[in-house]
Amino acid sequence: MGMLLSGALHHPMIAAARGTATDTGGEEEQASAMVQMEPTSSSPPLKYSTSDITVEAKRPTWEDILSPGTVTIIRPEEFKGEQKTLPDFLKMVPGVHVREVQGKGQYTTVTVRGSTAAQVGVFVDGVLTNLGGDAAVDISTIPVSNIERIEVYRGYIPARFAGTFIGGIINVVTKKPTGAHGSAEIGPSSFGGKKASVEITAPLGAGSLLFGYNHESRDGDFPYRSYAAEQFYTNTDIGRQIVATRTELQGYLAMTPAGKAAFDIAHGAGAWQQNVDDCIQWLEDNGGRLVTAADDPHRRRQYNDYSNSDLLVKWQNDDWMIKGTYKTVDRHLPDSLWVDYRSYFDMIQPGLLVDKYDLYKYDKRHQKISAKELLVQRRYIGKNYEWGWMVDYLTQSKDYRAENIHDGLRYMIKIPMREWSRYRSKKYNVQVDGTYQLSKNNMLDFQMNYSHERMNIDGDGLNEVIDDVQAGIGNLWAQMRNQFDQNIFNLQLQDTITLDKKRSWQLTPAIRYNRSQIIGYSQFGRFNPLKTYRWVHPEDSQVDSKVTWQLALKKEFNNHFTMRMTGGTYFRLLNMYEIAGDGAGIMPAPMDYKGSGAKFPQPEYGKQFDLSAIWDGKFLGADNRTTLTYFWRDTQRMLYLYRAGLNYSSYFNDMRGKAHGIELQTNFHWKKFDLDLEGTYLNIAAQRRDSSPGVHYDWFEVRPTYQPKWEGNLRLTYRPTEKWLFFGEGHYVSQYYTHYAIPQVRDPVEKELAGRPRAALKTINLGFKWSPRKDMTLSIGCNDVFDAASKLKVHSVQRYLSEPSWVNIEYPLQGRTYYMSFRYEF
Repeated sequence: MGMLLSGALHHPMIAAARGTATDTGGEEEQASAMVQMEPTSSSPPLKYSTSDITVEAKRPTWEDILSPGTVTIIRPEEFKGEQKTLPDFLKMVPGVHVREVQGKGQYTTVTVRGSTAAQVGVFVDGVLTNLGGDAAVDISTIPVSNIERIEVYRGYIPARFAGTFIGGIINVVTKKPTGAHGSAEIGPSSFGGKKASVEITAPLGAGSLLFGYNHESRDGDFPYRSYAAEQFYTNTDIGRQIVATRTELQGYLAMTPAGKAAFDIAHGAGAWQQNVDDCIQWLEDNGGRLVTAADDPHRRRQYNDYSNSDLLVKWQNDDWMIKGTYKTVDRHLPDSLWVDYRSYFDMIQPGLLVDKYDLYKYDKRHQKISAKELLVQRRYIGKNYEWGWMVDYLTQSKDYRAENIHDGLRYMIKIPMREWSRYRSKKYNVQVDGTYQLSKNNMLDFQMNYSHERMNIDGDGLNEVIDDVQAGIGNLWAQMRNQFDQNIFNLQLQDTITLDKKRSWQLTPAIRYNRSQIIGYSQFGRFNPLKTYRWVHPEDSQVDSKVTWQLALKKEFNNHFTMRMTGGTYFRLLNMYEIAGDGAGIMPAPMDYKGSGAKFPQPEYGKQFDLSAIWDGKFLGADNRTTLTYFWRDTQRMLYLYRAGLNYSSYFNDMRGKAHGIELQTNFHWKKFDLDLEGTYLNIAAQRRDSSPGVHYDWFEVRPTYQPKWEGNLRLTYRPTEKWLFFGEGHYVSQYYTHYAIPQVRDPVEKELAGRPRAALKTINLGFKWSPRKDMTLSIGCNDVFDAASKLKVHSVQRYLSEPSWVNIEYPLQGRTYYMSFRYEF
């Protein structure tokens, strides 16, 4: 069976399940009246009795159980030993794009079908991990050890997942403890990489206990070439002047004594020495660090280390599940090679100095994240129903400190929280969900959820009294938000209806009600609305709510071919910063130029549609499952952050866009070979306007950024014997733009390069696994065999007197990486 599958809803009994199918055989069989189901939230298996129903159909695949829409399942156990992370797995899913924003192992986000990262929900065991204080989920911090499966839903989102998400959702399901066994894995990788994990399950009381500990760290000091250094002397005005001055100086120094005397006679006494001194002084004044950096293009990435550890303890039986987790992320934050990326030109000189010198004045930025979670769940079974409740508590700490600080800045006006900051989040979540059989052809799913989150903020400069001379800036600092509250209520219903006696037609409508209240506080006692920024108050709040709907229709033509169509409306509740701002760099915008009130952004909304054809049968002599999906999305009132005043930025609903595309997923399984192929075509049309106070620009076209038009993944697995396995992977990401600008200029080159297009990336991974015994496996591999990622370039317009050229991407990516893992099971 292929490692990745995609499909649709089958029998409504199973659609209502939170279930697990353990087999997907193609033959027809009698499905018993007793169906074994396992919730996606990892609750215990359920026995659902409907004695008057007999179904004749092949047993459904995973995706048929989980959603009436498009969903892909990945099982990390099938890739054990390959040192893959959650971002690595998600790159295998069509319609999904992973953006390693600050490089591999650093801040990483995910988008679905052209969405923004904030529009994607990330769940673990059915519990939302998106916090109101985060712009988007950093998926690099989510461990994949002790994971049974990763579910990726696109388009239609099942009612059992709380919240409002436009692009889709990702649900990471931890393993259910059964029996008594264990495993241990350890292995190194390039650039100081280390990985180790231990997993033990054992019976305990009326259930079973799972203990898992995992650690991964890396120095991250990989080599790359500075393209800025390679062209500094030939493609910048200052670089050419340095070359000319060096040449002039060398000419003077090469003169013989007679030549020097003749030069002085022609130009005046002491002219030779004066010219030599002038050249030396000019080079010292204008070269310095630039010359040192340009003379050697070789670089090693700095401040790119990380160390992640996580602990999982989970006890479960047929009725109860109790889970506790503890996670730490300890890392430095690498520097941007673009430093100031507000403009689409001048990309050479800033990148020249990065990873040679500290440029931020607050450097060697260190971040430590720790999170603790406790989840308790109870499930109940009746004759025609199944339901349960869940209580979850999460606390998270984020600590930041700049370890290298320019001493001169300590005596200047400081921007708050540049030296250190501390964020503390606490979130309580209560949920009730279940399934009720209305009739033999009708199954109702419901879910109700309430959560309360509070985030407290502290940092340097927040309690300092600012001189009134700096009232414009100082008053802004005084209003720094130091606390946020967010209360969310979700109510969702989904009805699965079988429309005919053959059970080949199914209709699944769903309706959602979602409500959010956000409050931002400034509690430092220095708030004075009589000075400036009168529209910002010590306490600002906003309430948003909306009803949206979804509809899925499926037709099963025979045992091998099915078609499916889904559509509906959606909207996204905003996070804390988007509503209330942080009071310093981000604030609500004033309603008018008088500052008579605040203008808060509104939730994003839109509609979506997709149509899929699914083949499940024999093809080219292999067991094959192929899903081809056309999708379309229209999103309005999208948020855009830009400068609204002298010292602050605000969020405005100034973006809108439409996206359509095609997803292909096909899996072949032969006796000794597996072939998995995923591909995505995405086309986005985006527009922007400017509605900031006193400015009203109508809609104009902009480029979608960080969204490739084409992306694909291929994996070939060969198993010559039970002891050996060989695999190869290829991943392709087409060119995409990194800046939205489309300047109205005549030069087509400048118009194209204003978008700073990033070159296409093609990577190849190879490896093998050897199992001398059933209880041990040695894995050796190489990712990015041709070192393509570290060579990635952006084509950009440069400043005046420079030609358009290729420069490094903003955060260089780690290239060729070797790894080895040894796994022992007991």
